Amino acid sequence: MKQYKRTSFPLLCLLMAWLAVANPGSGYAATTPNTITINIGALLSLTGNWSSLGTLSKTLLLMAKRDVNNYLAAHSSKVRVDVLVRDTKLDPGIALQKFQELIAQKVVAVVGPQSSSEVAALKDLANIRKIPLLSQGSTASSLALGGDMVYRLVPDDNHESEAVTALLTSRNVQVVIPVWRNDAGNGGLRNSLKKRFEASGGTVMPGVRYNPDTQDFSPIAAKVQAQVNTALQNHPAATVAVYLAGFDEVVSLFHSASPLPKLKSVKWYGSDGVALSAALLDDAQAAQFAMTVDYPNPIPGLPQTSKEKWQALSNRVFAITGRRPDAFALAAYDAFWIAALNASYNRSAEHFATQDILAQTADTYFGATGWTALSRAGDRKHGDYDFWALRQGTGGVVQWVNVCRYDTTSGLDEPLTCPVN
Repeated sequence: MKQYKRTSFPLLCLLMAWLAVANPGSGYAATTPNTITINIGALLSLTGNWSSLGTLSKTLLLMAKRDVNNYLAAHSSKVRVDVLVRDTKLDPGIALQKFQELIAQKVVAVVGPQSSSEVAALKDLANIRKIPLLSQGSTASSLALGGDMVYRLVPDDNHESEAVTALLTSRNVQVVIPVWRNDAGNGGLRNSLKKRFEASGGTVMPGVRYNPDTQDFSPIAAKVQAQVNTALQNHPAATVAVYLAGFDEVVSLFHSASPLPKLKSVKWYGSDGVALSAALLDDAQAAQFAMTVDYPNPIPGLPQTSKEKWQALSNRVFAITGRRPDAFALAAYDAFWIAALNASYNRSAEHFATQDILAQTADTYFGATGWTALSRAGDRKHGDYDFWALRQGTGGVVQWVNVCRYDTTSGLDEPLTCPVN
């Protein structure tokens, strides 16, 4: 993918808005004689697994809609944008159904879906209909193909596995027992970690895979304990770790693991699908288990260069929801801006097929998550990671605390720093 010189954001916005008015194509609706409305869809998990990300993404998308329209109105543009939000419950089948509904409503782009399994289910139809998917949460490297309609505002799982491996090796972990949800995203995290950790000289045991519809986690916990027992026969507990990649169902797994002493004798490590999870924070028994086994979870970090932007958005979201958005949720805000700007220029399917305008738009955009330049595969090029773990604070209040950071973009001699134990 070619690299393009970054241009002024206001200039880019005005240019694309003017082009949309001059050359309206499919996906645009004239709401008044003087305005053209562009529909952008959003596929979010609002009532299913990982709804903490979905609900915060929705809040930020509604803000983005208002911000984009205010900006366009302030600069005398006749273009307006609307966001059509649909709940996927993190279910690929439902996501496909809702995507078809959005296509019927002539959306020009979709923010989301947030999981790799959903993206995998939609990508073929997105390619056929030339409708870009801008996911704020999908990380599976198996989807890093390039030349398709899948764009991801976060790095793929290879970057995350690098950060996790750095933390494991810094703590002298020698054996990892992976436990993962059987889907594209979490399976990808497991595969990438296995490859990288073994390359560093560590051992990865077979581990335990569970289905997304699992309700009773007692058999899963028993299988994990059996492998922990095997590892402890030849290794000290401090050198053995459980790596868990999943979503909110980890709460149920922790309920089943809590009565098993051996599972509390080793440290656990997590993934981006659980970092800052409201479901885990709000469950006293699961939260206590998480604190007992440490359980740091990585998620893309927010750069200091864009702090003014993400801090302002975070304050707005907190005033409405009482929660702070993470980098995934803020990426949804950036994705909406990119989709809106790109749609203004993308006047026809034929034009989009011949020029990768969205990648150019992303390369010139500086948002809440920093510069959003994409790789040749259409994924975020760079990314640092923050590790979050539950800790008991003042007055016994349990909260998510940033315990480590893995910095790859500042040129530090020691990219991993852990100021909080």
